[in-house]
Amino acid sequence: MTHAERFRLLLVRYRAFIVFGVIGVINTLLHSGTVIALVETGLAGPVAANVAGFAVANTASFFANCRYTFRQLPTWQRYRTFLAVSMLSLALTVALSWLAETMGWHYLIGLLLVLLFGPVLTFALHRAFTFRPPA
Repeated sequence: MTHAERFRLLLVRYRAFIVFGVIGVINTLLHSGTVIALVETGLAGPVAANVAGFAVANTASFFANCRYTFRQLPTWQRYRTFLAVSMLSLALTVALSWLAETMGWHYLIGLLLVLLFGPVLTFALHRAFTFRPPA
């Protein structure tokens, strides 16, 4: 088997996770862009702008993941589960940051923990709960 064939097999096997990651990057930019636009135009302060940025990015993430990652139709029930998993992911982010701070580690180690474990756990939770295949 050639390297190209192995690479293609890896892409097929991990397609959903790769697409999930790309959507995550795009939505991080969408969140950030919303915050910057609202604060710089004076339409909102940083806290309100971050709430709006989360709402825009979370909604876009839901629809993009329905369509491209998990290939399922969006429903209100599915969005409620998606939002719950998103909140759990936020709790994980806070917990890992707290762990790093409590241990006296540099804050970038906490960020590294978040970046390593957050997407993997969030993807697994979405696959198991939000987008589980119909019975």
